[in-house]
Amino acid sequence: MKKIISVYWPFAIVVPLAAAAYLHICGDAALRSSQAPLAADQLTAELARAVSYGMVDNAATLPAKPMRAVAAMPLAEAS
Repeated sequence: MKKIISVYWPFAIVVPLAAAAYLHICGDAALRSSQAPLAADQLTAELARAVSYGMVDNAATLPAKPMRAVAAMPLAEAS
């Protein structure tokens, strides 16, 4: 009996971990594929936000302006 336990104990750890990883991956894929389209109030809020940021303009011939790059702050050194 001792030899059987010493041979199969890695399977008792690996199989549940593999099953948990598989369920985690499948759950993430299901969440990504089942996204519903935005509701009307959310869509208009996103459009208003895009207009206020200047991503949408009245003139359709002009290309969209890129957003300004944010300057990175230097990291504080621990002393």
